[in-house]
Amino acid sequence: LVEEMPADPQLVAAGWVRRFMADPLRAREAVQLYTELGYEVRLETIQSTELSPACGDCRLATCAAYQTIYTRKKPASWLK
Repeated sequence: LVEEMPADPQLVAAGWVRRFMADPLRAREAVQLYTELGYEVRLETIQSTELSPACGDCRLATCAAYQTIYTRKKPASWLK
């Protein structure tokens, strides 16, 4: 059900791609990996309204513990 969560349309319009949701440890690992691969990375707090009502009480726990990872390619001039 979490997979149904759509990407933020404003971020998509700015060139960001929604990758996945992760707990803080995995989010840090993802930030490091995507950065090493030449991406800009941003972490977004998950809002309960973004999750399906079928998620029930898990929605609160997910919002408190997980983040959504977005990436976009850095312009070529930023790469070394």
